[in-house]
Amino acid sequence: MRHAIQIMHARHAYTLAFLAAVLLLPAAARAQSDAERAAAAGELVVYKNHHVLRLYGSEPRERGFAHGYLLASGILEAMDDALKSLPFFTAEKFEHRLIPWAKNSFVWDAQATQEMEGMFEGLCARLPAKERVCPALGRAVTLADLYAINVIADYFGPGCSGFSAWGPLTEDGKVIYGRNLDFPIGQRAVANQIVLAVEKLGAKGKDPKRKPWIGVGWPGLITIFTAMNEDGFVCCLHDSTNVLKGGPKAGFVPRGLLLRRMIEGVDPEDGDPAEAAAKLTAERPAACGNLFHIAWPKAAAEKTKTTPSAVLEFDGSGREAGTTKGIGLRRMDEKNYLVLSNHYCVRSPELKCPRFEKITEGIRQMTKDGRTIDVAAARKILIGGELPTAAHTVVFQPDDRVMHLAITRANFLSTRVAATKFTFKDLLKRGNQDDK
Repeated sequence: MRHAIQIMHARHAYTLAFLAAVLLLPAAARAQSDAERAAAAGELVVYKNHHVLRLYGSEPRERGFAHGYLLASGILEAMDDALKSLPFFTAEKFEHRLIPWAKNSFVWDAQATQEMEGMFEGLCARLPAKERVCPALGRAVTLADLYAINVIADYFGPGCSGFSAWGPLTEDGKVIYGRNLDFPIGQRAVANQIVLAVEKLGAKGKDPKRKPWIGVGWPGLITIFTAMNEDGFVCCLHDSTNVLKGGPKAGFVPRGLLLRRMIEGVDPEDGDPAEAAAKLTAERPAACGNLFHIAWPKAAAEKTKTTPSAVLEFDGSGREAGTTKGIGLRRMDEKNYLVLSNHYCVRSPELKCPRFEKITEGIRQMTKDGRTIDVAAARKILIGGELPTAAHTVVFQPDDRVMHLAITRANFLSTRVAATKFTFKDLLKRGNQDDK
């Protein structure tokens, strides 16, 4: 009996020792929960009354997982909104046109593929199958659906407008850059836009290291249309018409992914930023007509002996592999400003456009009155280009790494909503959020 009691005490002591050892193990040695995995690569916070998704994982798949896990419900809402609100679009077109097109006609680089797969994995980890149903589709979402919503901007062209200015037109000659993003999508989708703050990604092998960047986007999109990197290089997407219809039928780069790769890869002090962006554009054809409005800081422009803004004009036509042939490049001229709206036809003369004319007249009036263009003036000028489909208005200050964001709220268009100032440093600071 005494021997049995001794054995029981020994077993009890062993169990306590084992539990203590397990509890003292570092978190990495224990089984990681889905929530812990997401938290290791990103965070979703409310900062200055805006939802901010910060991504900082060391691998694209893990960043994708954090995105999918933290924004699972928002991804479903974004997809449902697109199917219900986009003009002349239906669930049937999504199923039979957009999904096959996204899968078969576009080239997704290795990092994008990993990020998309991680996002779907995170979404599935957060929501059980019965909660992953998209009402408009009447079924649970799939990985193919995520690829499809990431090329919607290649299928539907946004009607954007904007301008850039510097030198005698601005305070201290610094660069100022304003843009309106217009897209015919529902009010809930507009309100559900998120601020993105993405840390530097140290890629393995021959891939370049991706620069950190900030921008504005939607849940479920790894493609981006409005962004600035840590060096003050800005790029925003505008739509245009194709010159020819005889271009390639496949092998396209999603234009929102191309824009992101520019933001992640272009150093405005390392040669001519416009030429660097054009080289990236030349790697693959685009499925539609594009105007990429780019800008960079005054200091970088002075170092590289460039004017600090340009517009890349391109589609899938007239291309030669390995060259920039077929890519138009409009540069800021001696007027020290550059205006565009999506009235430009790729590699064609400007067409008459009231939005273009109103923005141009707004800048000329400032000059005539002897006033410099600051953030408030830039927003006033952008009113000249507003459309009823406005989703957001952004004014960038590349020299100071600052973004001023306004999102359309109900019946108040983004050009008339008070802007929120975000600094690059504060957006990237982990844990920075409003008081709970």
